[in-house]
Amino acid sequence: MNHGAPPSFSPARRWGIGFNVFISICAVTAMVVMVNYLAARHFKRIALAGRAQAPFSPLTRQVLASVTNQVRVIVFYDKDEPLYDSIWALLKEYKFANPRIIVESVDYERDPSAALVVKAEYKLNAPTAKNLVIFDCNGKRKIVDQKQLSELDVSPIMQGQNARRTHFRGELEFTSALMNVTSPRVLRASFLQGHGEHLPDSEEMLMGYSRFAAVLEENNIQFDRLTLFGTNDVPADCQLLIIAGAKNPLSLEELGKIERYLKQGGRLLVLFNFESADRLTGLEKLLAAWGVEVGQNVVYDPKSTLNGQDIMVFQFGDHPLTKPFYNSSLHFILPRSISKAPNLGSGADAPSVTVLAATSENGRVATDIRPGPLSYRHPNDFQGTVPLMLAVEKGSIRGVSAERGSTRIIAAGDSQFLSNQMIVSAGNRDFASHAVNWLLARNELLVGLTPQPITEYKLSLTRAQMAAVRWVLLLVMPGAVLLVGFLVWVRRRN
Repeated sequence: MNHGAPPSFSPARRWGIGFNVFISICAVTAMVVMVNYLAARHFKRIALAGRAQAPFSPLTRQVLASVTNQVRVIVFYDKDEPLYDSIWALLKEYKFANPRIIVESVDYERDPSAALVVKAEYKLNAPTAKNLVIFDCNGKRKIVDQKQLSELDVSPIMQGQNARRTHFRGELEFTSALMNVTSPRVLRASFLQGHGEHLPDSEEMLMGYSRFAAVLEENNIQFDRLTLFGTNDVPADCQLLIIAGAKNPLSLEELGKIERYLKQGGRLLVLFNFESADRLTGLEKLLAAWGVEVGQNVVYDPKSTLNGQDIMVFQFGDHPLTKPFYNSSLHFILPRSISKAPNLGSGADAPSVTVLAATSENGRVATDIRPGPLSYRHPNDFQGTVPLMLAVEKGSIRGVSAERGSTRIIAAGDSQFLSNQMIVSAGNRDFASHAVNWLLARNELLVGLTPQPITEYKLSLTRAQMAAVRWVLLLVMPGAVLLVGFLVWVRRRN
């Protein structure tokens, strides 16, 4: 060893190396800070996982963009509940989309003191008041219950198993709640009653309309029942009148009140059914004045049916209401024909009448509606494409609607397709939402919100496969790390 040799690094060189390292650290730190600063203000979220939240619908994006006031969202949930993670992940996406949405979680099991504060503030006194999502904007509140957030397949119950969740309704319910608490205007729909119509608050499958009523609420539309007997009139704050499946005739006085409402720019959804095809309700004559002819018949389509009495409708007219359904279908039960009146004028003051839905070219009209199996009984009965639903608009400027400025009507030959049993079939539910929004001149909301399917993954391993996985985790992977470390040590020794 040469003790007289100069040191490998002089003090100046060591200081120079240290300075260079310091400058490099500062440069890297500045770059990391700059990248994070830019990323915080200009970011793009990309879903990579198969179970990641699907992109928001156009309606949700529009509602989120319209939120200008702070909205407080409280997830009052037990974090061990199966839906909690999906709810929390989805609401974080709402928050990322609009920072005015403040999301907080209160676990009533782990934090009972915070839970008591929430219960007192929102008057959640019932023992079952748990697993809720609360939306609050300037004192206007909407509570989404856990039961509303998923669709269940109850068929396993018949085999002694638990019901299975098939769809997650989070975006549908949360966007509806946002619309409810941020909209300054309350819309009201009235269901005409007293003539055998469907009941909006009934859960009965064939005659109940509670699921359609829920669609109204999701669109921030309150509903009530209405009778026009005596001195009762259509309320001034009724933005939408619904006559669903009237079986008995309306009086001249009632028809006069409805006619007056329409002439003042009213909005009407009128649905007929086969049970009243053998009698006149008075609505037929009222609608004729608006260019609508209601057939006293039953329509069927032998090439587009599942059981001979229903029709899968794939033919849609050119109208803003129907454009989202060109690749979808509606499911009707024994509808009646609804067509343009043959004597409809073409003047400037004539109503605009558009066919919304029709059968295929194989449609059949049965005018002999006596009890018994449907058949093609008369040679004069029409064969071909049969219209089943129309839209009518009449105003000072066609296609432009101000508040109660133009009349809008949708007339359909079937009322069962919006019943509790049928509204979940094909595109019926989405059509119901689109129909009420078009009638109320909310064209910007003519987009669909559908529940997202829940995909379950199950991994089944044999005992031998489980043993192999165990050895890989406990031996192979740690052993590979040790082997690499040993090889590095040997190379450095040599």
